[in-house]
Amino acid sequence: MNYKNILFDLGGVLIDLSVRRSLAAFAALINVPKKMDGAPSSVSELVTADGLLGGHTSQLIDQYQIGAVTTDQFIAAILAHCKPGTTRQQVIDAWYAMLLGIRDEKKALLRQLILQGKHIYVLSNINDLHVTWTLTHCPELKQADRLFFSNEIGMSKPDPRCYELVINETKIKPEETVYVDDLLPNIEAGRPFGFQCLHAVGNDWMKELVK
Repeated sequence: MNYKNILFDLGGVLIDLSVRRSLAAFAALINVPKKMDGAPSSVSELVTADGLLGGHTSQLIDQYQIGAVTTDQFIAAILAHCKPGTTRQQVIDAWYAMLLGIRDEKKALLRQLILQGKHIYVLSNINDLHVTWTLTHCPELKQADRLFFSNEIGMSKPDPRCYELVINETKIKPEETVYVDDLLPNIEAGRPFGFQCLHAVGNDWMKELVK
């Protein structure tokens, strides 16, 4: 690939995720009510239905990742469904549980790209708590030219305005830029701007960047 810049997604691309870890952590905290027939609800049903860990089916998470809901409001919404005595820190720890950090081979990839003179940018759908964790545990990202976080810019992918903002503020040329994301809707939203798009599935995408 012939390019000068890389626009990375963060979670699922540079930072490994395991949503199941957070779901398991919340399972220990959530006060699961019984159904009308007396059978207990599943934690998965409750968490998704109440928007605690439902991704794009979750209005709470969608609002949190564009900064429309504060961290205090987000935690309070979850605590409302937790067992008595559950603490704020337990909720935070459960929310952090999905974040696994940047693997050594991805750290090596970032170093290699920077040594080659490539410019590194990040455009991530993220939230305030995960930003705090990321900046603390992933110091490699400090080498990036610019970080664009959805909770700070007030919008999230695949909103086309996200890509317009990156282009306008960095002055990068999309045709000289590889955009890497693990979600196809985001890739498809970025393609009309002229980015060289790379769908991050498995580890093969890393090989494509260094060809």
